Amino acid sequence: MLIEPTRLEYLEKQHALYEEDKHSLLAEYQGQFIAFEDGHVLDCDCNEQQLARRVYQTYGYRDLLIIQVLEQEPQLSVASAMKRIGDG
Repeated sequence: MLIEPTRLEYLEKQHALYEEDKHSLLAEYQGQFIAFEDGHVLDCDCNEQQLARRVYQTYGYRDLLIIQVLEQEPQLSVASAMKRIGDG
């Protein structure tokens, strides 16, 4: 019997593949959002919402890794979020 991976396992696998290809992805897609699956860029856009809309129309609504290609991913913390709220 074939056991399908969970959604989390699937996304973790896709993120690991993304990290393996990150150097070459940076050269071509730096700053853009990409839809990435099994080592391939399905589509890219500077606007994450437009990319998601287009990718889901093309490939159907399902789990996909959509990520912004950045040299260093932003580090999020509760303290930084609270500071921004206090500044506003």
